[in-house]
Amino acid sequence: MLLVALSGVVTSAHFLPLYSFGPMAPDLSRTLNIPLGELQRCITLNFAGIAVGSQLAGWLMDRFSLRSVTLCSLVLYALTFMMMGTVSLSQNLLYAFYFLLPIVGGGSLLVTWTKIVCDKFERQRGIALAILLSGSGVVSTAAPLLLAGYVGTADWQQGFFVMGILPLATLLVCFFALPTGNSSSNQQGSLSINSTEPENSRVPKQIAGISYRETLRNRQFWTIIVALILVVFVVVSMITNIVPMLIQKGLSQSDATLVFSAFGLALVAGRLAGGFFLDKFWGPLIAFCALVLPSIGCLIFLLAPADMALMVMATVLVGVAAGAEFDILAYLVSRYFGLRSYAKVFGTVSGAVALGSGTSPLLIGPLIDATGSYDGLLLICAGVAALGASLFLTLGPYPDFEEAVARE
Repeated sequence: MLLVALSGVVTSAHFLPLYSFGPMAPDLSRTLNIPLGELQRCITLNFAGIAVGSQLAGWLMDRFSLRSVTLCSLVLYALTFMMMGTVSLSQNLLYAFYFLLPIVGGGSLLVTWTKIVCDKFERQRGIALAILLSGSGVVSTAAPLLLAGYVGTADWQQGFFVMGILPLATLLVCFFALPTGNSSSNQQGSLSINSTEPENSRVPKQIAGISYRETLRNRQFWTIIVALILVVFVVVSMITNIVPMLIQKGLSQSDATLVFSAFGLALVAGRLAGGFFLDKFWGPLIAFCALVLPSIGCLIFLLAPADMALMVMATVLVGVAAGAEFDILAYLVSRYFGLRSYAKVFGTVSGAVALGSGTSPLLIGPLIDATGSYDGLLLICAGVAALGASLFLTLGPYPDFEEAVARE
């Protein structure tokens, strides 16, 4: 099941549109006569679509089986991507497609794949989530390679069609591998999980947790949302601006690109290290240690000279946090609120985080244009990341859901 979920992450509407956008952007800009800066609205709209799609997927899985929601979403998601490679694109149509991709593909978002893993793993949930979400590192490498033969040619639009084929491979895997079930609440029985445990010992784990309504009244729920919005806002700001910022500091474009190449390796390392330590120590402490790193990285970017080694170090610090953020989100949601309403809770939190952090291109662009410098952005981001990371330390101990189930 971990491998099935991993294949889903690699082709997820959470990552594939994002990591395929960069290679396609020059062709889109040239063909549609849209400035590259304005074209960044595709990412903001895509993040808004993730917010809607995550919430929609959570609600659908609460009413129908995880299998049916996932299979239907993968079909619609693949067809929408393929349509982008066949229709005559305009600016508004392009924006609409990037907004719709994660909505029609809601069942292919992280809420599905993290739910499968959280149902499957208990003691080693952290490292399992880390392995799962390392799929984002795979797609960040594979998407540009698959598009290399199309971008910059007369057939560049066929690159979208190629991206649409990838979810069909996941569809085939899921069709044979995902278990059948009546509803999301019953999925935990079929996906759950330690086959070495007797049947009756698994019952509390299947129903452990609080309801969605109770979660909405929970202080930890809103703390996690605010903290992650702050940190992910900083991470997105850095991802889109590290290369131009390094060029402004005096590095050549090739050197700046080389420095940024360390980001992908740091992302995978951050995922695996975060997952390992989440299983060993109190989750909020690991969250603080991992997600305060962009604050340090921003200060290095701001204060250090344009030395390659120092710039790589700062980039790695941001990359580690980018790798750990979704591991931390999935893990903390499962520990603080249980698995009873996991799909809806994770969908709401990840949707809110996507919506909040997706405003980054809209807010930081005017700031950079007004000041002509990245110094103000770096100062703001250093403070925002430190504040967001510190909020995790206020979450308190994990609740004991099994004890509550036993009393019932």
